[in-house]
Amino acid sequence: MSVIKNTGVKRGDKLTATALNAEFTAVNTAFTMDADNFRNEALDQPAFNLNATSGKSGIILKQSGSKMLIASAATVYVPANENAVASSAAATQLGIYDNSGAAFIIALQNDIFRVYWQFKHFTQVTAAKSAPYDANTSNNCWAIWLEWQLSSGGAWAQVTGQGNMETDYTGGSGGGYGSKTQDLKATSISYHSLDYHIGAGASNELQAFPSARMGYGQYYFKFTGNTTIYGLRLMCKGLYEPTYAATPSSNILRIQQATAPVHPATSNNRIQVSGLEISYLLMRNE
Repeated sequence: MSVIKNTGVKRGDKLTATALNAEFTAVNTAFTMDADNFRNEALDQPAFNLNATSGKSGIILKQSGSKMLIASAATVYVPANENAVASSAAATQLGIYDNSGAAFIIALQNDIFRVYWQFKHFTQVTAAKSAPYDANTSNNCWAIWLEWQLSSGGAWAQVTGQGNMETDYTGGSGGGYGSKTQDLKATSISYHSLDYHIGAGASNELQAFPSARMGYGQYYFKFTGNTTIYGLRLMCKGLYEPTYAATPSSNILRIQQATAPVHPATSNNRIQVSGLEISYLLMRNE
C-alpha cells in the first residue's frame, strides 16, 4: 500500500488546484476506492491475507475446520416459546461439530479463536397468531448462539461473553427472561416478521413474512489460559423482543411468553433453518 506524504500543501501556502489535485491523487493511490478495494476490505483480512506463512498483522493459522450441520436439502423447525412460563422451554440444538468425544481443539494461552456460521432460514406462522405476537411488537426476533464443550462428555456451556438467554430480569420495568445485549458476543439475530399498520384499528394490523434469506454469525476470543475444546454447537430459541429493563438498567433481549400455558398448540410461530455451516480458525501471533 502506498504511503501518503503531505509535501504539496503546507500551513500558510496558497491553495492551488494543482497542489490539491496532487494530494487527492496520493490519497486515491494509497486507498483506492473501487470495487476491488471494497471487496478486499469487507473480508477479515487478518485471517485471510494470502501470505505463504502468516496472515496480515503477523497472525499465523494453527488449525481450521468446517462442517455442514444442516444440509441444504434438510430442515430443522424451531417452534416459538410462546407457551413457556419463566422461560422453561429448552433451546433447540441445531447441530454439533465435534470429534466423537476426543480432543477437538487444543488452544494455548493467547491463541486467537474465530468461529463463523451461516444459514438459510424462513420464518412463518402455521396458524393464526396467539398473543403476544401482534403488530404492536414488530421487532420480535430469533436468537442463534454458540456453545462449547470443555471436557469429554461434559456439560455444554455458552462461550465466554455469551449469555444463557434465560436469565431472570423480571424484577424491573420492561424486564423478562433473556440476556443483556452486551452479553451477546456469539449471537445471530433474525427478525421474525414485518408487522405494520395500515390506517387505524386492530383490523388493519398486518403481518408479512419475508422469503427465505441468509443469516450470519461470528465469534472472536483470545484465550486467557490453555483450553481444550471437545465440541462446538449452535442453539436456537425465540421469540425474543429487544427492550430496556430498569433492572439491571440495561438493554436486553427478553423471551416473549404467555403468562400461563393456555394458548393452543396450533399457534405455531416458528423458524425453519437449513444449509447451516460452521467454520473455525485457531491462530496465534507470530
